[in-house]
Amino acid sequence: MFLGTGNRSVCFSETCAGGKQCITMENRFNAFTDTPRGSHWLGNDSSRRKNTGSTQFADADGDDIGSTFLRRRTREDGTHRGSYGLKYSSHPKQEFLYENKLHSYPTSARDGQVPLPLISPDLLEISKQRILALAIFLIIQCYKLYDLVLLKSNLRVSGLLYSNSRFNFITKYLLLDSMFWYFLPIFRIPRLTSKPWLVGFQIVATAATTIFLSTNHQFVILTAIVAAWRKTFTKELSVTGSTINHQKLLDLSSHFKGALTIKILPENTAMLNPWFESYCIPLESNITPLNTVNVPIKINSTEKIKFVQLEFKDLYTNEVSLKNFTENNGFTLVDMTDKIQNKEMSKQEKDANIRYINLSLDETGFYQIRKIRDSKGLDLKIYQSHVILPQCPVASITPIGSPDRCIGDSDKLSIELQGVPPLKLHYSKKINNKVYTYKDTNLQPAFFESPLQSADNDVTARRRQVFTAEHLSNLEWARNPTVNIDLDSLTTQDGEYTYEIDKLIDGLGNVADFSKMDADLKKQYDLATSFHVHSIPRASLDEVFDRNSPTKKSLIIKINNGAEEQEDLPYTAKISFVDSKGRPQESKMIELDSLVHHVNAELPGTYNLDFVSSKFCPGVVIGKSNILVTQPIPPELEIKSSPILDQCVGQVGLNFELTFTGVPPYHYLAKIYKIEDGQKKLYETKRLTSKGARNQFSYSPTSEGDYEIVFDQLSNDMFSDPIKLTPQKKYTFKTSMRVKPSARIKQKHAVTLCLGGKTMIPIEFKGEAPFTLHYDILEISSNKRTAYDIKNIKDHEYKIETPNFEVGGDYILSLVSVKDSSKCVVGLSEPDAMIKVRRDIPSASLNLMDNTSAAKMKQGSFLEIPIRLSGEAPFIVKYEHLDLDGNFIAAHEEKFSFASKQILKVGKEGIYRLTGLQDSTCSGKIDNPDNEFMVSFLPKPSFEVQTSSKTSKLLSHLYAREPVCQNVEGAIALTLSGSPPFVLDYDVTEPNGQVTSKKIRVTTKYVSLQLPNREPGEYVVSIKDIFDTNYGEQDFGNLKRSTEEVSIKQTVTPTPSVTFEGKGKIYKSCSVNIEESDVLEPIMLKYSEGQGPFSITFSVYHESTSRTDQLVFDNVDVNNFPFEKLYHGLKLGNHRIEIDKVVDANGCQNHLSNENDNYIIISITDVPKIHLLDAAADYCVGDYVTYQLNGRPPFTIRYEFNGMPLKSTERTSQFVRLASEPGKITINQLEDSVSQCIVDFTKPNMQDELEKLSLVIHPIPSVTVSQGNYVVEDIHEGDQAEVIFSFEGTPPFSLTYVRTEESDGKRGDKKPQIVETHKVADIYAYEYRVVTSLQGTYEAIEISDAHCFAKNEAFFKS
Repeated sequence: MFLGTGNRSVCFSETCAGGKQCITMENRFNAFTDTPRGSHWLGNDSSRRKNTGSTQFADADGDDIGSTFLRRRTREDGTHRGSYGLKYSSHPKQEFLYENKLHSYPTSARDGQVPLPLISPDLLEISKQRILALAIFLIIQCYKLYDLVLLKSNLRVSGLLYSNSRFNFITKYLLLDSMFWYFLPIFRIPRLTSKPWLVGFQIVATAATTIFLSTNHQFVILTAIVAAWRKTFTKELSVTGSTINHQKLLDLSSHFKGALTIKILPENTAMLNPWFESYCIPLESNITPLNTVNVPIKINSTEKIKFVQLEFKDLYTNEVSLKNFTENNGFTLVDMTDKIQNKEMSKQEKDANIRYINLSLDETGFYQIRKIRDSKGLDLKIYQSHVILPQCPVASITPIGSPDRCIGDSDKLSIELQGVPPLKLHYSKKINNKVYTYKDTNLQPAFFESPLQSADNDVTARRRQVFTAEHLSNLEWARNPTVNIDLDSLTTQDGEYTYEIDKLIDGLGNVADFSKMDADLKKQYDLATSFHVHSIPRASLDEVFDRNSPTKKSLIIKINNGAEEQEDLPYTAKISFVDSKGRPQESKMIELDSLVHHVNAELPGTYNLDFVSSKFCPGVVIGKSNILVTQPIPPELEIKSSPILDQCVGQVGLNFELTFTGVPPYHYLAKIYKIEDGQKKLYETKRLTSKGARNQFSYSPTSEGDYEIVFDQLSNDMFSDPIKLTPQKKYTFKTSMRVKPSARIKQKHAVTLCLGGKTMIPIEFKGEAPFTLHYDILEISSNKRTAYDIKNIKDHEYKIETPNFEVGGDYILSLVSVKDSSKCVVGLSEPDAMIKVRRDIPSASLNLMDNTSAAKMKQGSFLEIPIRLSGEAPFIVKYEHLDLDGNFIAAHEEKFSFASKQILKVGKEGIYRLTGLQDSTCSGKIDNPDNEFMVSFLPKPSFEVQTSSKTSKLLSHLYAREPVCQNVEGAIALTLSGSPPFVLDYDVTEPNGQVTSKKIRVTTKYVSLQLPNREPGEYVVSIKDIFDTNYGEQDFGNLKRSTEEVSIKQTVTPTPSVTFEGKGKIYKSCSVNIEESDVLEPIMLKYSEGQGPFSITFSVYHESTSRTDQLVFDNVDVNNFPFEKLYHGLKLGNHRIEIDKVVDANGCQNHLSNENDNYIIISITDVPKIHLLDAAADYCVGDYVTYQLNGRPPFTIRYEFNGMPLKSTERTSQFVRLASEPGKITINQLEDSVSQCIVDFTKPNMQDELEKLSLVIHPIPSVTVSQGNYVVEDIHEGDQAEVIFSFEGTPPFSLTYVRTEESDGKRGDKKPQIVETHKVADIYAYEYRVVTSLQGTYEAIEISDAHCFAKNEAFFKS
């Protein structure tokens, strides 16, 4: 270890013996003892100091230095040096370098002390500290350069503000640079420590440089760096709002896909499905069993085929897989001699090397050969061919409607097809074994798209069709969708209709032939359907004789329905009838169970057959449709009589001989009357029938007496209604007999009964019991006689119970005959019993005069209700008392000695109703029991406060008047009820609490009480009572009436006052924002007095025109002030707005036009503008969309791209975006920084501007050859191949393609050389085909559509 100490060498005692390490010192001072501070800075105390001028050292283990200061360090060469080096200079400002691991103390320059680094040199050497500081400075500057490139590229620089990149750049690096220069001297790194004034200069210099770099000035070197950066790394803002690199965006080579290489004279080849036939997998059913499909491959090779690999793509999942076939499993060699005899074969095909193998396929999908290998392990060249294996087409037919139809109905049915569209359908219709065939083509679902649609209708052409990669990317078109066909036509003949599906051909040419199937099997699997068409029934109307009819005629409805008459039963007919007087009667419907139906013609008149229908079809009426029916002649009767004699009593009856005219059988009526006391009474009625023109009839009465037999009526089957026989004398016969037994009535006096009553009559018999008694009860007034029989009377006295007599009058109970045990019937002639039944029922009713059923009286007095009584006095009247609502209160009785002028005296209010009456003998009835008499008290005087828009009812006895303005009087309107004149007693309470009592006399029924409104506050009017003519104050005192006061309140409101909250304030807005309330600065009002809402009148003075307008705002309050209306209609310039008048919710007004400081000013500024830089150009993907902006940047633009809302802030006068994808860009809103205006182009009145600012970005057109694959096709010499170019874009297309052949390069390698170049323009289809026999590679190099152009740059670079 060494220390430098001037020119002397000092050796350490612990150094090795081989040599000495010396310390060289430049002056005499010892670093450890001769320093001005001695050993303090080493951490030692004063007691351990050494003398100045001497040099002393301790061992490494000593206390002076060893453990606290010195440390040996071993070099790489094995030598040692001290860990601390000190360097002195005699100059007072000499730099002092020192490293200390324990303490660092700064030294003042004026004291001649040397400053020490903040970071100990033992931790980091001085040189490395310099390198670290320099590295930090360079990192800051590199980061600054990176952000500068972003700033110059108009990309966002991160910082405090999101939208201002320049501000972020300046503030960020002002802070970083200043912090670096400010904190660098603190570390006291030698040669990097500057004085304070120099640090300030450094901060200012770097800040100025940062600000200068952020300006828009151009720097040549920086411009070159930025340009290179932009080209290589810069991402530009696209229309989608994201950043994207332009070079990575536009890869034009990707729009050119595929190439076709044609080679002549191939050797071993293979081709799948060489004859382009169609194949399909049948569905599982009993019609077509499930099996596999054998697809041939044509092989042109002399070797055996050992391995075949097919690429398979599922039709429903579009998943691609590989299927391997070997000679022992999957394919077999077949002989196609018979098959190819009908094919056109080329010379090569006739060669012996052409063979065929069959592949067994059982899955639906797309197949093409991926690899085929012969027995030598060599791959065969594969012709571009494929086969699509769908499910076989199927069909079903479903009838729509009933299986029974009528001629003229629709034969509606639905056919459901499943197969690869477009489909062809062959079907037939059979009517009664006559067959009609039909064929429909191009059947497919709605909006269905398929490459098969563009192919020729020829099946062979479709089979040879080459599908593009786009078509094969999604094989949805090769599936079996459902196609429904609805057939609808009119049936013209009856019979059996049968529809059958004969054949179905799908779009790939697969044929499902059902024509050979059995008819029953077709119906079983819904390939055929049948229904029956019935003929229209025809009906006619005729007449026949019908003895059961009153008119002796019946109607016959005859049905004629061809051969199906019985099948269509039952039939329904409608018959209408017009009677003999020409009056139409109600029509009726008749159900016919047979082809001939009889209808009774009961009345004479005209019968019409209006309608007929069968079980299935409505019919028509043919021939006779109406019949006239007349009334026939009635029958007649002639009678002769002879007596019948009895040994007991003599004549007991009569024999009658009857002779009839008319149509038998005859029906006649005989009435037997018994004659007593010269009176004839109906005793018996007999109804008899004679089947011939002559008949005999005998009658013998069962009791003694005189009888009269009267033949009264006659009818026959033709005339079922009885015919009265006249003259009656001609048809009346009498007979009589004697009586031995007798009977008499014991009661001598007449019996009096009430109406509806009954009694008991005592009888006394003579003769031998038991007796049989026959008696009559005769009503004298009507001479109506009723006969009664009582048998088996065992006593000689008996009481007869009479029936209830419901009709008033005199009745006689007369004994007719009696029979005793001798069986001899004796007629009786004893005195009769008289029965008097009162004709009237006692009655009572309210005697309502002039139909008046109500009366009024003063409460506390009485009222007389007149009643009317009838009957025999005295009377008892019962009545009930109800309240006015009809609720029962009490029941009462009153007695009256006579019937005239009777009254009920009542003193209570309510409804009175009579409920019962009893006179001297009978209970009576109440006439009109529902009649009531209402007694009500005269109405007491009352008043009602008239409610209106200004007076409202708060509670039952509390009203409130609408507040009125100060010094405006209000009035209370009252409606008085009662008998005028009235006296009104009320009090008035003023706002100060003073109460004034008043009484006024009113002669009308309306009064208005005036309220004083001198001071603001609440006035209350309390109405205490009211009196009229009927009820005075004394009456109410007697009734002890208590009334509740009615109070009316009215509030007086002060005059309103409204001012602007910011008087004299200037409000700014732009011209387009005056219709947008959400962006306008709110104008606030200050409401000092008054009740909202207010109606405010504003005066608007326009400085530009010196014109003043008036605006009136209604319903204004603290929460509702449509300040935006003040902005509406304002033009550019300043507008002074003052408040002229305020009307509050109470209608109070205040004119404020005299207040000079109550105004504001609205200033309207102009709006920013935007337009397309080139509106006529077509924009494609990769182009720049540029809009020119007018106004003051920065601009805020809101726009949409493909419906996605985006926002951008532009600091320049142009809005430029990279068109990264096709779509539509629409500018919705524009805002600049000065006017703070938002121009909204989405408003209805801005639609034209919106359309002008919208543009469509078109996609780059693409061209595909060979479905995007690089295909090699081998053809024989003389054959031709087809090159298909498929386009994507907007027609018309322009195509440039080349044919290249390989040529030898300078280095012996193969390079393509252009042999031919072709350019084709105006291609309006999406495919272009070229047929050629020249070998070479065909690929496109340029493509353009109606809008855009693309060039295959990769082709020219290769």
